[in-house]
Amino acid sequence: MQLGTDVYYMTKVPQAFLYEKDGTVADEVLSGWILQRLPEKAERGSASDARIPVQTHYGYRGYIDPSALRPIALDAIRRRAAGEKTMVVTKRFADLLSQPRVQGQILTTLSVGSFLQLINPAEHGYLLVEVADGQRGYMPASSLSGRKDSDGYFLCGCDPSWFHSQQPSADPDTLRQQIVRCAESYLGVQYRWGGHSGSGADCSGLTFMSYLMNGILIYRDAELHDDYPVHEISWADKKPADLLYFPGHVAMYLGNGRYLHSTGFARDFGCVYGSLVEGEPGYRPDLEGKCTAVGSIFS
Repeated sequence: MQLGTDVYYMTKVPQAFLYEKDGTVADEVLSGWILQRLPEKAERGSASDARIPVQTHYGYRGYIDPSALRPIALDAIRRRAAGEKTMVVTKRFADLLSQPRVQGQILTTLSVGSFLQLINPAEHGYLLVEVADGQRGYMPASSLSGRKDSDGYFLCGCDPSWFHSQQPSADPDTLRQQIVRCAESYLGVQYRWGGHSGSGADCSGLTFMSYLMNGILIYRDAELHDDYPVHEISWADKKPADLLYFPGHVAMYLGNGRYLHSTGFARDFGCVYGSLVEGEPGYRPDLEGKCTAVGSIFS
């Protein structure tokens, strides 16, 4: 499949991976997410088509199979940003049904964090929506909400200072609670390197998605980055929803010495509660004393 000279694309499949140059997994993108093609040579992938270089709406870069994408014009991205009809899946998974009833045919299944367009309001508790591959069908209204993050990074010409201009819609205490609740919705999801979907998430994928679902795009890797809104704070100032950084790992602080993280540790291998307190459930002696920084978006 050749995508020509188009600059922007939409992920049209439920989930797709970005890869490093060496073929290892770098990140995951979900249905309805926008990507920008980068002016680099394509990398030959394992499939018959070359993977193309792209960056995400949160500034992450990698190579992707073009069969997962469809072109979209910048004007269409602007219209999407100006409207109020972009929805996001809030349940771990949601089926697109052919009818507004549980007996409808399942047309596709989307992960939490996927974007789609509202066509008509509720009918018997369902919304008529259009997903990124053009299919229309019904999803339970309880599985969707209005999208809170945006494609503003692309609309400002990919100026990284845009990430610092994001304004949460909730007051700080409420926002902290919402971020923690989102992270807890991933409990039990398996660990998956580069993942951040309902099928599997890594440590930074979990924290990234917990903020994205609440309207804030943070850096997607397990480290602080000056171009993004998470800044270092003192250990004594940490509160729920702040982030604990370890070498190659990040966790979300919950208060009272507890945290939540997605870990490849053999005992857990997934999203679980942890504790900084020796003797408490989830305590990890291998992480004792190894926190390198605490990060927060809150002043």
